Amino acid sequence: MTTEGPAGVRLRSSTVQTLALAIHELATNASKYGALVQPNGRLQVRWTFEQAAPSAKPWLHIDWRETGLVMPPSDAPARGTGHGRELIEKALPYQLGAKTSYSFEADGVHCTISIPVSTTGKETEHA
Repeated sequence: MTTEGPAGVRLRSSTVQTLALAIHELATNASKYGALVQPNGRLQVRWTFEQAAPSAKPWLHIDWRETGLVMPPSDAPARGTGHGRELIEKALPYQLGAKTSYSFEADGVHCTISIPVSTTGKETEHA
């Protein structure tokens, strides 16, 4: 597993809670079915901070990429209930104004999450 990104990205506690749930779901799936359990699996998590124009909010971009996996056939029945994917694709955009994507690629899962980050003084450092 590799991680890469800047330290000190400031997030509101309400953002951290919802984002942590999404990352927890990704990590749970990786530890049950994916990169953290398959012998050739690799997990790379990158995040970047995009400073916006003075009148706009900056964005936090997270890229979760699992590779080297043996994926089930596309016609195989789904495992689990899909709550994690629903959280990422529906709840994050609704609750945080996030832009997300979640896809099953030939050798792993690829998820991107982009979240607008507030610049108010009431933020708490968590990342």
